[in-house]
Amino acid sequence: MDTVQDGSLAPRPGWWSRNWRWAMPLGCLGLLASCACLGMLAAYLGFTSLGQSDAHREAVAIAIADPEVERALGTPIESGMPRRSSTQRRNDTSRAQFSLPLKGPRGEATLHAQGEQRGDAPWRFTALTVHLRDGTVINLLRDEPPTRPELPLPGEPPYADEPPEPGEQAPRDAGREIEL
Repeated sequence: MDTVQDGSLAPRPGWWSRNWRWAMPLGCLGLLASCACLGMLAAYLGFTSLGQSDAHREAVAIAIADPEVERALGTPIESGMPRRSSTQRRNDTSRAQFSLPLKGPRGEATLHAQGEQRGDAPWRFTALTVHLRDGTVINLLRDEPPTRPELPLPGEPPYADEPPEPGEQAPRDAGREIEL
């Protein structure tokens, strides 16, 4: 007599052996999607923190309050994410340099700023300009004296080899040959 039941006595294969063909790609895709979501979250938080710094907020507030900028762009004026931004902090001094877009109903512009903050004092900007799309530059610090003197461009008189204009005094060394 045969005591073996109908069928095989081989053990049934496990779950992984039966389902690996669809579980492997699905697991890899899930891992890639998780990494992509974490990367996008980190980028979003980084960019929003850049746009929320005190220097950015103060510079945008100064630009929005300027009547010339308001005339050129209209109201309301919105700021975008910084295009180029650099911030440094050493001891009690912070320095920032950035460019960010401004947009209003009448046009678009770019705000360029460079400034410094010592301790808890407000930001002191050394350069704060709005560049409109038509090439016009609006200096938002026009009440403050320039920090660096303007140098004459090459090609502007007076030069020692050019005769002085009528009513103008000749330079001291004009016409004198110097031997080396």
